[in-house]
Amino acid sequence: MRSINVVFSRSNSIDPDPRVEKAARYLQDEGYRCVVLGWHRLLSEKCRENRHLNIKRLLFPGRFGGGITNFAGLFVFNLWLFFNFLMIRPKIIHAFDLDTVLPALASQVLLKNKIVYDIADWYADSRKVGFIKPFVAKLERWVCSKVDVVILPHEDRLRQIGIQPRKFIVMYNVPEDVAGIEDSCNDGNLAFEPNYVYVGVLQPDRGIDQIISAAHVVGAKLTIAGFGLLADLCVSENKKGGLMKYYGRISYKEALALQRGATAIMALYDPTVPNNLFAAPNKLFEAMMLARPIITSAGTLAAEIVDREGIGLIVPYGNVQRLGDAMRFLASHPEECKRMGRKGRQLYEQHYSFARQSKILQEAYRTLADSIVSI
Repeated sequence: MRSINVVFSRSNSIDPDPRVEKAARYLQDEGYRCVVLGWHRLLSEKCRENRHLNIKRLLFPGRFGGGITNFAGLFVFNLWLFFNFLMIRPKIIHAFDLDTVLPALASQVLLKNKIVYDIADWYADSRKVGFIKPFVAKLERWVCSKVDVVILPHEDRLRQIGIQPRKFIVMYNVPEDVAGIEDSCNDGNLAFEPNYVYVGVLQPDRGIDQIISAAHVVGAKLTIAGFGLLADLCVSENKKGGLMKYYGRISYKEALALQRGATAIMALYDPTVPNNLFAAPNKLFEAMMLARPIITSAGTLAAEIVDREGIGLIVPYGNVQRLGDAMRFLASHPEECKRMGRKGRQLYEQHYSFARQSKILQEAYRTLADSIVSI
């Protein structure tokens, strides 16, 4: 097992991508030799170096959320992946989403490698694929039947997929328990000045404009960080001054630091987007780890968890008034914020800790490694 090399493939620049980085670092600690392959689309921005991981990136222009218009870039990226797979000759390819797994399957014909298929998002429901959506869904189901292991971010994703892969594991999008955070979280100590934080992809189905509008109405401090289609909107709002602060693209460590100072973490999802119905986002588990309440959208899996466990508030997507009411409530009820935060932290420790997720990944890879050695 100590000599087994693993390649991760992801169609972004891994700057950051917590799910990829955590898995790769953990496997490196277990003795695997890991290389991460990514696609850097925004050529005007420079990627930060990651001294813990060996990351190679294709520099080719593309647009986040571009859908079919990204076909040329995706085609080039897949060819680049296939070439790198043949050069590196990994024993295991850990491919994220449909836009990286096909060259992995093609390489398997020549390399006889094992394939782990990590479904961050079900492709047909999360990408703008237009009239070919039925074909894309059928293709991804076929992929699930051919790979060696499928990784799901939540067990409810099986309802979305519509089949049960022959071998699958569930790994929640949980953060590592960062040193120094645990003690500050257990006391439920919240920022005195109301401060609502959104960190993530800035795309239209995340309610960014609603969060900004509600914060203005309430007169609350708002912190936003991330990148995507709505970055220009955030830059424009930031230039107006006032209570909103936009940080742009930041590291995962910086993201956790911002969320640590939040009165509540914002995680809105448009429930009319099919993929959002089954999303168990990393922000949900980050809120648990950091002992912070979360505000999320009704009609989603995240809302079911929040409602069942009592760790935040649920609002109808698109209703700025109800969102503002939720912000006001948390600002004026600090003890309730603390209760929600403590409950979330307990859930993280008892059910969702990164240590638990790491053991699941370790067992899956050990099984694959044993099968490789026995060949």
